[in-house]
Amino acid sequence: MAQFESVGVVRSDRTEMSAGHWANVESRIELDPQYLKGLAGLGEFSHVVVIFHLDRIPPFNPEKQIARNPRGMENLAPVGVFAQRTKFRPNPIGVTAVELLAVDEKGITVRGLDALDGTPVLDIKPYIPAFERKDDVRLPAWVDKMMDGYF
Repeated sequence: MAQFESVGVVRSDRTEMSAGHWANVESRIELDPQYLKGLAGLGEFSHVVVIFHLDRIPPFNPEKQIARNPRGMENLAPVGVFAQRTKFRPNPIGVTAVELLAVDEKGITVRGLDALDGTPVLDIKPYIPAFERKDDVRLPAWVDKMMDGYF
């Protein structure tokens, strides 16, 4: 199995998982000096996709987490781990598209990243709608209930 090394670390005032309200959270991603040249040209984008290691999540427990209520909401029926964006995953990897606020000589500043202070960042990619956004998307009804208040 491949081993991954972080390219940087999240710096944020968020130190504990919350039930939501991530939309206005500003975070810094401080890059390892060897990757700083990789930021060239990134400032021309308005958004980036951040891939990070959910390093403080307990090991995946299939008996409890293969299917569960989304966000632990008892009013929603359990669904499988691959049908939701839960932090409890077989491989603890987070992926979030965020607004890029600034690029500087040590890293980037973003808004909307749902990662805690000290979280290892595995990769940063520019958000390019042709790759990411899809039209005519179908979602189950429970998603709107789950997302109420998240952002």
